[in-house]
Amino acid sequence: MKYKPRDYQERAIARARQAIRSGKKRPLIVAPTGAGKTVIACAIVESAMEKGSRTLFMAHRRELIEQTSRKLDEMEIDHGVIKAGHPRVRPELPIQVGSVQTLARRLGGKSEPFRLVIVDEAHHATAASYRAVLKASPEAVVLGLTATPYRADGVALGDVFDAFIEVTTLGALIESRHLVEPRVFGRRVPDLSKVRKVGNDYNLGQLAEVMDQDELVEDIVEAWRDKAAGRLTVVFAVNIAHSKHIAAAFTEAGIPAGHVDGEMGEDERAAVLGRLARGEIQVLSNCNILTEGWDLPRCSCVVLARPTRSRSLWKQMCGRALRPAPEVGKVDCLILDHGGCWKRFGFLTDPEENSLEGKEREGGASRFECPFCGEVLRGWPGHCPACGSELPRDAREAERPSARAEGSMVELRSLEERVYVYEGWAKQARARGWAPGRVAIEFRKAFGRYPKRLEMGKDPSLWTRYDDALKRGVWVQETPGGDVPRARRDGG
Repeated sequence: MKYKPRDYQERAIARARQAIRSGKKRPLIVAPTGAGKTVIACAIVESAMEKGSRTLFMAHRRELIEQTSRKLDEMEIDHGVIKAGHPRVRPELPIQVGSVQTLARRLGGKSEPFRLVIVDEAHHATAASYRAVLKASPEAVVLGLTATPYRADGVALGDVFDAFIEVTTLGALIESRHLVEPRVFGRRVPDLSKVRKVGNDYNLGQLAEVMDQDELVEDIVEAWRDKAAGRLTVVFAVNIAHSKHIAAAFTEAGIPAGHVDGEMGEDERAAVLGRLARGEIQVLSNCNILTEGWDLPRCSCVVLARPTRSRSLWKQMCGRALRPAPEVGKVDCLILDHGGCWKRFGFLTDPEENSLEGKEREGGASRFECPFCGEVLRGWPGHCPACGSELPRDAREAERPSARAEGSMVELRSLEERVYVYEGWAKQARARGWAPGRVAIEFRKAFGRYPKRLEMGKDPSLWTRYDDALKRGVWVQETPGGDVPRARRDGG
């Protein structure tokens, strides 16, 4: 094999084979975006080819089909492509890469059934078109690949698959440097309380009315200039008009930008993507077209200009910039969240519990902001764990919705990440004899807020008490020196 699979990819292949030997015919492999699911699939295709098994790799977008075809070419695996108008039509070959739409239309033909069917982006596999294609090869082993094993419509993937194989985690891939670290920046978002919910997401028409405003689009451009200037960037917009508005705003600001959407012809869309790949444009805005099957490792910034209630969509959007590109010095990616997704879903590295019977969750415990220090809260405790302020009983009082985004865009960190940073600085301050307030000032520069609102210098034991409090995620009400002062409400 030309590409040697990574250790976790080899484990995934071994576990899939073990599941098949045990009598399972439809295993689902789950791995984060960027884990190399195409490499896993191609290794399995190569093995099937050696056994003479007629094999189909099925996907729903041109980008996915072309990506897989290129990878098979690199591995010197001859294959045909089943897609309307595609020049590589070679039905006599045992290995085929096919468009689900074309395959569903041609079910009346007399083609030989497949013995192995690999379904990319397998969270779509419960759809009628996929089921129809799978039904045409009833004896086939079906292998699913996905990064998001749940659907917005709530249909469990256990309706199609019978074994669940979770390969690795995003955190593990970042630690091993197979993916880069995502850094999230956010700010208060416009009031979405009047935007209706349709299915498992927002009504796009009403959402566009809120988000497609000149001042909000200007905010997107200014935040990009401040945080991500020079980075190759992909923007996710609410609808086509919103996407074009954003692209035009970047262009007017002197930043080369483009736009793609699903109504464009495939050749036109490919031409714009080519301009981005060649560096002729720096920012590419899109409407619901680059969420799956598009990879450009040099992309190091994602702008979320559309709020969403769909965990799957959020993860797919953020995942576009996670791949490393050492040749251009890429060490991280920025996620500029103008849609408040971080409040609903948290952080990409947060642990998840998935299964074949699992349904998409909107984000676990709701996340709110402390109105006094800006801390991201899970649920609504009596007191803020970061600043100690007593919180209003009604969470809505703390949201303070507005007609536009408020405040500067600051980097967001999970409580665990901030504790790690704070503890390191606190240890350094103690060793060097620095005043405790210096750590608080540096912390605010980094994270846009103070770590707490008390005078640590009065009682050295507060260092340890605060560290312990942060670790537990609770606020310590009493110390040897007396009650901890409440937060000042002026933000100082």
